[in-house]
Amino acid sequence: MINIFDVKENKEILTKVFSNFQRQYHVNMKMYMYYLGITDTGSSLNVSSSGSYDDIFVNELSLDTEGAGTYSYVNDRYGNKRIDTNFIKKFIKEEVSYSVGNDITYTSHSGDEKIIDLLRLNTAHWKADHDANLAKNMLIYSTAYELYYIDKDAQFSSRVISPRHGIAYTDNCDNVIFFLHIFRQPYDTKIYVDIYNDAEIIHCDEVFNELGRTSHPFGEVPVGLAVVSEEGWLDTLYKDLKTLQDAFETNLSDISSEITEFRNSYLVLNNLNLQDTDLAEMKRQGVMMTKGKDGSASWLIRQINDTFIQNTLQTLEDKLYQISCHINSNEAPSSNTSSLAMRSRLISLEEKCKLNQKALSNCIKTRIKMLLIYVNYLKKLNYDYRDINAKFTPNIPQDDIANATIVTALGDKLSTETALGLFSFIDNPQNEVKKAQAENKANSVGNTLLNGGGE
Repeated sequence: MINIFDVKENKEILTKVFSNFQRQYHVNMKMYMYYLGITDTGSSLNVSSSGSYDDIFVNELSLDTEGAGTYSYVNDRYGNKRIDTNFIKKFIKEEVSYSVGNDITYTSHSGDEKIIDLLRLNTAHWKADHDANLAKNMLIYSTAYELYYIDKDAQFSSRVISPRHGIAYTDNCDNVIFFLHIFRQPYDTKIYVDIYNDAEIIHCDEVFNELGRTSHPFGEVPVGLAVVSEEGWLDTLYKDLKTLQDAFETNLSDISSEITEFRNSYLVLNNLNLQDTDLAEMKRQGVMMTKGKDGSASWLIRQINDTFIQNTLQTLEDKLYQISCHINSNEAPSSNTSSLAMRSRLISLEEKCKLNQKALSNCIKTRIKMLLIYVNYLKKLNYDYRDINAKFTPNIPQDDIANATIVTALGDKLSTETALGLFSFIDNPQNEVKKAQAENKANSVGNTLLNGGGE
C-alpha cells in the first residue's frame, strides 16, 4: 500500500535535501559555465545581472562582462584580448557522439517482437536527440536525471533534469525515496519545488508550503538516474581539465596580445637633440640625418622566442588530449589509414565511452520499467522490463571486412541477428532480419509465378 507523503512531517528532511542542493549548485553552475566556454580566466559573454529563469539562484552567478575572472590584462594596450578555446565542450560532444550517435536498439531475451514494437511506438513521439541530451548532462555534471510523466495526449514522456534543477534523495541501495524538481517560471522571480514520490507530485514553494497535488500512475518515484561514478563531480572532464584549460587560454591569449603589440616599436635616438617639429618632418620625408660619430638611431623591438611558446602551447594541448583519453584528429595521420589502425588510436576513448554507455544503461532500465508499468496498466498486459536489453552501437570506425571474415568462418554457428549486429552500417539488426525475410519471401513468390507455379 502506498503511504501518503506528509510534507509537514517530512519538512526537516526536505529542508536538508534542499540545503544540500543549494550547496552543490555553485559547483554545478561552474561546470555548466565551463561547458559554455565561460572560464575563470574571463568571460567572452555578457551575462545579465538579473539572470534568466533557467538560473535558480541568480545571486550565485557572479559573471560580469568580458575581462571578469583572473586573466591579467596589461593596461593601456591595444592587444588586451582573450582567446576562448573550449576543449571541455569539444570532448563532451565527442563522447556523446561516440556513445549514442547511433540510435539505441532493443532486443527481447525471450524473442518477443511485440514488446519491441511496443517500446518503439510508445517512444516515437520523443525528440530524436533525447538520449544525446541525457548523455551530455551526465558528462557535464557526472549525474543526470530522467523524469517520466504522462503528457496531455496521455503518452508516456520524459524530460532530462540536470543537477542544477533537481536532486534525488536515495537510500543506501540507491533506491529513490523522493525527488525534488526545483525551477522558476519565465518572468517569475519565485522558486517552485515539485516533490515526486511513489504516488503523487506535490507542488510547493521554496519553503515547502504546499500549493497542490497531482497523482501519477507509476507506483514508484518516476525518476531514472544516470551516474558516471560514485565520485560525483570529482570524476568529470571539468575537474580533470579545468586548470589545463585555464592555462592554455591564458598563454594563448598572452602570445596573441604580444603579436598584436609587436607593431608598437619605439625609435631609439642616441646623442641627438631633436624638437617635436623635427620628428614630424622626418616622418614625412622618411629620412633622418645623424650628427657626429656618436649619433645613431635604431628601432627597439621585442624578441619573441617562438620555439619556447610553441612548445608550451603544444605541451598543454597534448595533456588536454591525454588526460581526457581523446585523440587530436587534426594531427597528420599515419600511412596506415585502415579502419583497424584508426580504431586502435581510439581504444582509450572507446573504453571510456563503454563506461558512459553502462551508466546510461542503468537509467534506460528504469525508463523501460516505467513505460511498461504504464502500458501494462492501460492495456491490461503483463510485460516484464527485465526481458528487454538495450544495445549500444558505438559511433566509431569499425573493421567491417574483418567482421565479415569472422561471420563467414563461423557459418551457421552464429545467428543472423547477432552477425548483422557486428557491422557498423546496421543500426537495428532485428529490423534488418525482418527486411531480409520479407525480401526473400517476395523473391520466392516472384520466382514461383515466373516458373508457372501459380497456374
